[in-house]
Amino acid sequence: MTSAPPVVFEPTQEPMSAVDRAWLEMDGPHNPMVVASIMEFERVADAEALARAFVDRLLSQRRYRQRVVQTQDGYAWKEDDAMHLGYHVQFRSLEGASSAPGLQAAVAAELANSLDRALPLWRICLFVRRGGRVTLLFRAHHAIADGVAMMRGLLQLADGAAPARDEAPAPPTALHGPLGGVIHRLEAVNALLENLTEFVVDDLRHPGQFTQQVEDARRAFLAVSRVLLLPDNNPCCFRVAPCGQRAVAWTSHLSFPAVRRLAHAQGVTINDAFLTALTGAFGRYLRRLGPGLAEDQNLRVSVPVNLRAPGDGQTGNSFGLVLVDLPVGLEGWHARLDVIAERMAALKKSPEARALFASLAAAGRLPVAAEKQLVNFMGGKAAAVVSNLPGPRRALVLGGARLSNMVFWPPQTGDIGIGVSFLSYAGHVTVGVSADTAQVARPQQLIDDFCAELEAMLGRSPAVRRAGSRRAPRPSSTARSSIGVNHAKA
Repeated sequence: MTSAPPVVFEPTQEPMSAVDRAWLEMDGPHNPMVVASIMEFERVADAEALARAFVDRLLSQRRYRQRVVQTQDGYAWKEDDAMHLGYHVQFRSLEGASSAPGLQAAVAAELANSLDRALPLWRICLFVRRGGRVTLLFRAHHAIADGVAMMRGLLQLADGAAPARDEAPAPPTALHGPLGGVIHRLEAVNALLENLTEFVVDDLRHPGQFTQQVEDARRAFLAVSRVLLLPDNNPCCFRVAPCGQRAVAWTSHLSFPAVRRLAHAQGVTINDAFLTALTGAFGRYLRRLGPGLAEDQNLRVSVPVNLRAPGDGQTGNSFGLVLVDLPVGLEGWHARLDVIAERMAALKKSPEARALFASLAAAGRLPVAAEKQLVNFMGGKAAAVVSNLPGPRRALVLGGARLSNMVFWPPQTGDIGIGVSFLSYAGHVTVGVSADTAQVARPQQLIDDFCAELEAMLGRSPAVRRAGSRRAPRPSSTARSSIGVNHAKA
C-alpha cells in the first residue's frame, strides 16, 4: 500500500467497560485474545484499492480509531492522533505458493502474533494470489467487540451498505433491584457494589420485585457453582499445554438447505445437527490416536451465547457462555443427536449464560492476576471454543470485488487450544478450525472428519424419525438455527 499522510483525529476519551477490560487482560503468551476473520475475494483488479476501501470504511467506526490508555480508574478508549497504516495494513504475495496449504500456513503464522497494545487493536493482511484472488485476513482484539458486534460492523463495509452509525455510547440504564445487575447488565453489577444500601431501601417499597430478583440471583449463583465444580475429564490429548504455534483449516460452500431439511426430519434444531457432526469428527480424531475411547467419554466445549436484545446495535461485548458436553464416545449419529438435543434443550432453560456474563463483569473489577485466574479456571473446564455467527444471505461486494466466502475463528482463554466456528454466508455454510499444534497438529483432519460425518447424516436421514423416538418432526418455522455456519476447504 502506498504511503499516505497520517490520518489525524481530534483526541477524545471514554471509559472502558469492565467486561471489555476483562477480555483485554485475557491475552496470554500462547493465546492472543484476538478475533480473526478471512474474506476471500474474486477478480480483484487492484489489491491496494481494495485495502483502501476496507480501511476507509472501517475507520468510520469509532472503536477502530481508538487505542487503549491507562487511567486512574482502569482503562479508557482514546482517539489515536495519527493512524499508523504501515502497521495496520500488510500485503503478502502467494503467487508461487500452492493455494490451500500455502494460504493456510500464511494465515496461521499471522494468527500467532499479538497486536501492539500502543496502537488501535486491529490489523489486516492481504494475501495476493493468482487469477485476481485476494484473501483478506482481519484481526481485532476481543476488547473491541464480541463476534456478533464485529460481524455486524464488517458487513457495513460492503458497497451499498448503510454506513455505520458512529454514536456516542448510550448512558447507563437505570437499575431496578439490588441484584438486577447480576442477571441483566454489567454496569448494574458495579452500581450494585457501590450503592447496595440505596437499592435495598428502594426495594423495601417493591417487595415483589425484590423476591423475584433474589430467586433469579439464586439460580444464577447455582449455575456458576455448577461450572466451578465440573470435573476436568476431557481427553488427555486436549489437556496438553499449548505451544503457541497455530494451524488452521476451513471448508467452503456446504449446503445450508440440506442441513435444514435434515434437522426438520429429525425434529431437532440446525444447531443440534451441526454439533452432532462436530461430535462425530472429534470421535473419529480420538479413535485414530489410539483404541480405548470409552462409550461415556465426553468432550466439553464452551459455546458463546448472544445476550443482546433485538435491535441492540451497541458495540463491545454482550455475550454469555454455556458449557456443552459432546458425547464423543457414542457410536452412531442418531444416538449422538439424541443426547446433544436433550443437553442443548436443558441449557436453554438454565440461567448459565447470563450468570457467566455476570462473572465476567465481576472479573473486570478484580486485580488483573485474580481476574485471569478466575476466567482461566472457568475456561479451563472446556477443551475447545465452538462459536457460530449468522452472516448475510446474499453475496457482498467491497470496493468492486465480489466476496465469495467468509471464515472466522474465536480466540481461546488459558490453555484451551482449539477454536471451531460456524458461519452462514450467501446460502452456504463455512466451518473453520484453528488449533494450537500441541493439541491438534493437523486441523484439516478435523475438517475432513466433519464433512464425512455430515455427509453420512445427510445420506442416511430418513423422512421421519425412527420408531421409539421421543421427538416428532417440528414445523419448518421452528427448525431454524441460532448458529450461522460455513463450510469450505481452503
